[in-house]
Order: sequence, then structure tokens, then C-alpha cells
Amino acid sequence: MANFIDITGTIQEGMWHYPPPFPRVAITPMPKVPWVDGDVFCEIFEGLHSQTGTYLETPAHFYGNDKSYLLIDVDIATLINHDCVVLNLGSKTPPPGKARYGITVEDLESCPAAKEIREGDDILVGTNWGGRWMEPDYLESGPYLTYDAMQWLIAKKPYILGSDTSRWENLEEPQGFFPDFYAANILMLAPCINLEMVTKPRVKLTVLPLKIPRTSCAPCRAVILEE
Repeated sequence: MANFIDITGTIQEGMWHYPPPFPRVAITPMPKVPWVDGDVFCEIFEGLHSQTGTYLETPAHFYGNDKSYLLIDVDIATLINHDCVVLNLGSKTPPPGKARYGITVEDLESCPAAKEIREGDDILVGTNWGGRWMEPDYLESGPYLTYDAMQWLIAKKPYILGSDTSRWENLEEPQGFFPDFYAANILMLAPCINLEMVTKPRVKLTVLPLKIPRTSCAPCRAVILEE
């Protein structure tokens, strides 16, 4: 029996957000429409940007829109029922005096599903952080990737790399892996939720970003299929 797992974070007021100049999400009713006879019920989505909620991103986010390919250039056929492996690491406690902990190579290799990865798969890293989507410390306290862990993931040559944490870099102790990540031409999917619900070693991932031109990234709906 097929099992669908929605790994998309909900876009709603009060959700986590990046600091300014990124705006906060606000969803408000449409005022009365004067050119319609009768009531019209519609909402205005304020504060949306290309990295709102769960989003898919191309290397143009790093290189610039005129120096790489944009999200609208990605073949939609490669984003539907694509082979995927989820590495569920479980929860860890940050070291004393630290707000965050770093994901290590040992963490990744300890996952039984790590042995299932094939070149070209999508890889998602789960840390049980998605359940904190609405908590104030979601962004600042989430796990980050260490330099060696990112190099390990890059070496697997994934098509999409994603996780349930929103800030892969450690801004206080920078790991400096992003130039290598974007040079490897890997799509980024983040942040996700519900990855801990995945139990199969190999699954299918569908990612459907909004069809918006002139951007490197956009909010998307992401769903895992367990067969």
C-alpha cells in the first residue's frame, strides 16, 4: 500500500522567519471588491518571498540570476517521483554553552539508509527539527552541517539535497562549504517537516515549486511516497 508523507512546512502567521530585510508572513482578508456584485472571499498573502517556508533552490541563489540557471529552467519531470533516501539522525543535544550542534559524518554514516544511496538520488537529512516549525528558536537553534558532513553529502552526487533544518551554515563558526555545494550543481530543498515519519530505506520524492520566472528559488509542495 502506498503511503504519502507531506514534508512541506505550513506557511502561516507566526511561523519562523529570516531576520530583516526578509518580511514576516501575514494573511489578511481581501477588502470588498467594488466591481463585483455580491461578496467575494479571498485572502492577501503578504510577506511572501522566494525563501518562504519549504522552498526549492538552484545555484543561481549563490551565483546570481544572470550567472546560473533559474528555477523555472528545471525540468519538472525530474522533480516528480524521483528516487530519494532519507537519513534520519534523530535528536541530539547541543554541546555545553552552544545553542546548536553540528551534524557530523559519523551521524550520517550511522543511518542504515546511508548504505542505500545511489548517485543521482535525492538525499534528505532528518533531525526531528521540523516539529519546531512554529517555535521562536526554530531558526537560531536548529542543527547545522559541519564541513566534513557536507563534503560527504556532496561526494554522494545527489540531485536534490534537503533537510528539516533551515540554516545549514553556522554563522558563529562558519564551516565555509557553500562554494563547494553550489559548484556541485545540487538543488536545495529546505526546510522540511515530518522526515521522521519516513521508515522505508528508499522512497520517491515529488517537489512542485511555484511557477515563477526570474528567481533562483520559490516555495514548493514536497511529498514523499513510500511504496
